[in-house]
Amino acid sequence: MSTSKWIVLIGVAGSGKGTQAEYLAKDHNFTVISVGELLRGNKDKVIDASGETIGHVITSGALLPDGVVLDLVKAELDKIDNVASKNILFDGFPRTPGQAEALNKIAGSFGKQIDYVLRFVIDDDVVTKRIMGRYKCSKCGKIYNDYFLRPVKDGVCDVCGGSEFDKRADDNEESLRMRLKEYHTTTVAVVDYYSKMGVLKEINADADFEVVKKSVLESLILS
Repeated sequence: MSTSKWIVLIGVAGSGKGTQAEYLAKDHNFTVISVGELLRGNKDKVIDASGETIGHVITSGALLPDGVVLDLVKAELDKIDNVASKNILFDGFPRTPGQAEALNKIAGSFGKQIDYVLRFVIDDDVVTKRIMGRYKCSKCGKIYNDYFLRPVKDGVCDVCGGSEFDKRADDNEESLRMRLKEYHTTTVAVVDYYSKMGVLKEINADADFEVVKKSVLESLILS
């Protein structure tokens, strides 16, 4: 790529955008700002006078106040040397129209703009299986799924041979229902916002990794 690009990946949890973000970071030199990872890394941060923490909110599946999320994103951008020259990928952000407007201003302050927004489209029933079935090896972090990707030998990690596995705290039915509800109400408004800007492209995320990857590269004109 001759010039750096700033892109956004939008999709409900379990749509596969995080996996594609990892690929773009590895093979196409994108710096990934994953808001989900930022929130989990700051789960003990108190966000209001009642003492409620980021971790409590995300475990419930609810959305955090825009200001809390934006402060974390700005702090992460400030850590990147010569950020205007870098390919930046925002994974799972923005989630509200207010955050989208704020991101435009942030990008503009660096002389940048949001070049592409990819929406990962997938049925709720597939997402439910991806979320409720996923778990990881406690030792090496290899991801598995009860429905789609079990270890070759039950209870033993294919990569490191570990025998202990765990699930994310927010991978529960109550949280998933809330996340889907929030996505279909609040976050979908972000889709309309970027559609009007003319930067939105849709990706069929109900496919295997290679098929989705090809669609992503073609949408970003990277293939």
